[in-house]
Amino acid sequence: MKIRGIINRKTYKHPINICNLGEGWSTNTINTVIFRHHGIVTRGIFQFCAYYDPNGNVIVCKRNLKDNTLESYNIESNANTYDAHNSISIGIDSKDYIHISYDHHSSKLKYKRSLEPLNINKWTDNLKMTEENEGRVTYPSFLMLANSKDDTESKGELLFLYRDGNSGCGDAFLNKYEIDTNIWVKQCKCLLNGSESRPWTSNAYWNHPSSDGERLFLSYVWRVRNGGPNEYVNNCNIGFACSKDLGKSWSTSKEKEIKLPITQVNYEVIKGIPLADNLINQTSQALDSRGNLHIVYYSNDNNGIPQYQHLWFDGVEWKNKVISNRKNNFNLMGAGALKLPISRPEIVIDKKDNVYVIFRADFTEDKMSVIKIRPPYNRNSKIKILWNENLCNSEPVIDRIRWKRDGILSMLIQKNYQPDHDLIDDIRKPEPCYIVDWKL
Repeated sequence: MKIRGIINRKTYKHPINICNLGEGWSTNTINTVIFRHHGIVTRGIFQFCAYYDPNGNVIVCKRNLKDNTLESYNIESNANTYDAHNSISIGIDSKDYIHISYDHHSSKLKYKRSLEPLNINKWTDNLKMTEENEGRVTYPSFLMLANSKDDTESKGELLFLYRDGNSGCGDAFLNKYEIDTNIWVKQCKCLLNGSESRPWTSNAYWNHPSSDGERLFLSYVWRVRNGGPNEYVNNCNIGFACSKDLGKSWSTSKEKEIKLPITQVNYEVIKGIPLADNLINQTSQALDSRGNLHIVYYSNDNNGIPQYQHLWFDGVEWKNKVISNRKNNFNLMGAGALKLPISRPEIVIDKKDNVYVIFRADFTEDKMSVIKIRPPYNRNSKIKILWNENLCNSEPVIDRIRWKRDGILSMLIQKNYQPDHDLIDDIRKPEPCYIVDWKL
């Protein structure tokens, strides 16, 4: 079988390093959902990661990249691991203090900060941020921004992006950490507004934002219905916005101002995708050497089959290409997390602007894999298997900082299961969690 220029002769890409973190909860994908920002992050010679162990404890890990030694610490017990939305996100500020947020699905903010720089053994109690719109939090996302184009460790401003509300009625808020006062402030009253949409409320789901040291890039889809048990997940269209002032004001890809809040009425559509077309939410994006944005996602092709797709801006216009050739249909249908035959895709781009799309799929026997797409992005390489074991329903969680700084792909690897709609009736045995490194 050929996959659009990809010969299904699956070569195996050997890791250059494997670090065993310990046994983790595996009954759902809470440890490997793609919207963990960040699930793994590097600062200096240390790499930080967090996961839920089999008893619902939040385990924070500190790996020494020089000798691969590992230190671990339990900062929280009895988290709700039965809901795959309740993932853990980490950020590091410009003074090297670690920030962590976890265990959310339309629930009260849980947020802590390390008491010493790069120390995982001492933490504050739970903290508030702005004390506004923090009662129904989901998808906590730390955004570590570069302070210049030469800053490969993103040692600039620390932002926090999150949703207040639910899948059919939600708003996105963006906070900035004031490093000298240890105070969080809102960058704008509301960034993405869906709770006031009429005649139906809605919600925006964002891909992991990108920054080049001068601009902040945001892409997202809108969900216009909170799907019931027998309804499609109605995500539609891919939108875009860019900010040059840390999220206080935003513009289109043609540098036209977007008045805040961004809604389904005033946003820029960069790829029109209709309702019930299996457009997945919360995938990924990255910037090439020219500062142009690349997005990977999946939605239906012209035959109604969900396919991986590559959407990118060439400096003049947005272009889109299907990069898989799946034969089997499936539908995004029902509420909660779903058991799906393909993961959401990740993306990294090297210094030569080669795009690497990382995924786990039915056509790779559920093994974590990568496709390389060379400029001008009209043909794909062969599939390469990264992790030569069946990972069931896992998604890629990567260390963006280490890729940017060292050109090494570090990924959290764990075999995970995912019951449809998070209806867990079978507790799976724990599975080991690894950080695995590759040179692509």
